[in-house]
Amino acid sequence: EHREDNQCFFKLIALKTEEERAVGLHYVGPNAGEVMQGFALAMKLGAKKADFDDTVGIHPTVAEEFTTLKVTKSSGQDPTKRGC
Repeated sequence: EHREDNQCFFKLIALKTEEERAVGLHYVGPNAGEVMQGFALAMKLGAKKADFDDTVGIHPTVAEEFTTLKVTKSSGQDPTKRGC
């Protein structure tokens, strides 16, 4: 399957225990190195899902999507984002 030029994929992996401590990030999209570099520091310092939620994302950037993730795998909801 071909990924459209304007399509990105994000995933934040957090432990259900330890106050949802972030243990991984997946990102496929433009400027992946730059996007991941900033979040690597947050994870190294023990960031939790709530820390991502409390962060004001820089708009318009792709990286801001990590601060607005709401759908969990266990929810069974469609994670496809529609619109801006």
